[in-house]
Amino acid sequence: MSVQSPERAPVSTGPSGGRRQAGSRPAPSGLRPEIQALRAAAVLVVVLYHLWPARLPGGFVGVDIFFAISGFLITGHLMREVQKTGRVRLGQFWARRARRLLPASLTVLVVTAITVLVAVPQSLWQQFFRAIGGSVLYVQNWVLASDSVDYLAADNVETPVQHFWSLGVEEQFYIAWPLLIALALLITRRGSAPARRRMVALLLGVVFAVSLTLSIWLTATDPASAYFVTHTRAWEFAAGGLLAIFAPEVIRRGARTRTLVSWAGWAMIAISVLTYTGAMPFPSYTALLPVVGSLLVIAAGSPDGRWSPTPLAEFGPVRLLGDVSYSLYLWHWPLIVLTPFILGRALDTPVKIVLLVLAIALAWISKVVIEDPARTAKALTLRRPSWTFGAVAVGMVLALIVPTVGIVQARAVADESAREAQALLSGEVACFGASAFAGPDDCVNPELDGTLVPATAAVFDDTGGAFDCYRPQNSPDLSTCHFGSDASDAPRVALVGDSHAAMLVPGLAEQVGDLGWSLDVYVGWGGSWVDPTTVGAGPQREYSAAVDTALQGGDYDVVLTTARRDPAESAATSQRRVAATETVWRQAQDAGTRVVVVRDNPTITQGALDCVTQAPAGADTSSCAVSEADGFAGTDDLVTAAQGTGADVIDLASFFCRDDTCPIVIGNVIVYRDQHHITATFSKTLAPYLVERLRPMVSA
Repeated sequence: MSVQSPERAPVSTGPSGGRRQAGSRPAPSGLRPEIQALRAAAVLVVVLYHLWPARLPGGFVGVDIFFAISGFLITGHLMREVQKTGRVRLGQFWARRARRLLPASLTVLVVTAITVLVAVPQSLWQQFFRAIGGSVLYVQNWVLASDSVDYLAADNVETPVQHFWSLGVEEQFYIAWPLLIALALLITRRGSAPARRRMVALLLGVVFAVSLTLSIWLTATDPASAYFVTHTRAWEFAAGGLLAIFAPEVIRRGARTRTLVSWAGWAMIAISVLTYTGAMPFPSYTALLPVVGSLLVIAAGSPDGRWSPTPLAEFGPVRLLGDVSYSLYLWHWPLIVLTPFILGRALDTPVKIVLLVLAIALAWISKVVIEDPARTAKALTLRRPSWTFGAVAVGMVLALIVPTVGIVQARAVADESAREAQALLSGEVACFGASAFAGPDDCVNPELDGTLVPATAAVFDDTGGAFDCYRPQNSPDLSTCHFGSDASDAPRVALVGDSHAAMLVPGLAEQVGDLGWSLDVYVGWGGSWVDPTTVGAGPQREYSAAVDTALQGGDYDVVLTTARRDPAESAATSQRRVAATETVWRQAQDAGTRVVVVRDNPTITQGALDCVTQAPAGADTSSCAVSEADGFAGTDDLVTAAQGTGADVIDLASFFCRDDTCPIVIGNVIVYRDQHHITATFSKTLAPYLVERLRPMVSA
């Protein structure tokens, strides 16, 4: 979002700092009413979208409005400095930005970190504190972009600082933009002022064109990360910058024309807010509508006239929201995310209304008590920029203390939990994990009273090396791991599939050595074994072809496979997947390879998992469960393909569910690390029963 305090350039200047346009209404406050109104609208639609997403589906475009505003204001500021001094004083510029932005943001981050420490279960500490650390360093957008392509992080819950991604983009813009202007000055150091202006415009035009092209391409090929990365958003700043340079040439009309232009801009913004949804490609070309709309409002200024939007822009509540827009953006999301932890229940409408009022109140207090005093503090403004940078460094270090302590403590708990789990696994303790459901009757071991592994602080990271050779999204490379015997006469087994196949690795890897088997693992994103010709062109098809080649030519006795069952999968998609699977299986079977399917494990709800991970220590979690019907909802395409090809099926459902109920904790072990992946600890307790059923098939 636009994260500078309101600009106090005299309202008599036009959009690029020229003379006030005829028919413009001066603002007594010295602020530009239309820009303050844009800020108010942008932050309001973002906040309302976060509170009531179904009511305002396109509210996320408020961020793009802020980006366009920032590009306009910062470019105009830098160009006026160049016109006045002939250079860009980088240190002074960055120091001013730091004084305006960091005091409020670091305050919010410290308060958020302390609240997480006090109110949030340890199971979320590592994720939340990692996000807070990324926000302190203003790289949260890159953290989220990385998580979006990291399968292990794909099911992460929303953190209380997730909104800092846009502030990271802004800060990176503040670092890069003056350097871009300085480059233009260097290139035209012997040129005239118009030549410098043309060079800046040329560089901004290049940024606009390249970034918009990348935005369209990446949104189509990698939409999750494209939303967060800086280079898909740079064109929005560049568009604002180009307006700052060319505004006098864009509009030289009277108040009536500019009134129409302003309303047209507001209409474009309204259309995007009311009609856009998360299903649309974004940012891509779709972001042009709110960005261009915002720039039309800015270009039109504040025209006089009966039908002018200026009176609305000067309305008191609108001015207030514009003034506190930065702090309101900072405060609203932590309140929304953390309040359910504090209250112990989901947000309802009355609570949401209270949070909206509270966020505005905190924003006003922050502006008066933190933003304005820090921005004008003589202790910093009258000294060299290095003083500001030193204060910033100290503030960041202090803000990182709580997240660092939280992560260290959570990791210590996780390490202790891993040692406890390994000791229990090594000791062959009765009724531990899957063994509790191995017999017809309930199995209870009093020695395990008070034991729960993995610890809730470690449950999300309990992967046990399952993903060490996991092929990431968009990679054509064939990642493999080998376990067990290297003997030429050893029974050869291959494990192939997606992340659900990877979950079997921790347990199988420990078993195959004792069995004398040779196990090769082929797991990855979208890693199901299917006919490569049915896969779309690109890295996914290359990977699929490599997997098929390895399995068809690998002389395997058994290929063991499983994959996630998608309850939302359409019948047509299921039929295509089954057909593509049967094709390659029949080829392998004709060559003498036995195909064995492991029926997929249940899918649970986030609420059922939270029932365990957010429960107080020692609490009874026996009621934390889903029904067997819900857990196994949907079609298991691999089981269907097995029925069509005669492949074997190993059904381990009885180790997950009993009496039509699938509990989250079985035999003092937390079964799931998220809604559909099992923990490595449970995988290891399940492996002996999987191998028991697999052994006759390997030996046949």
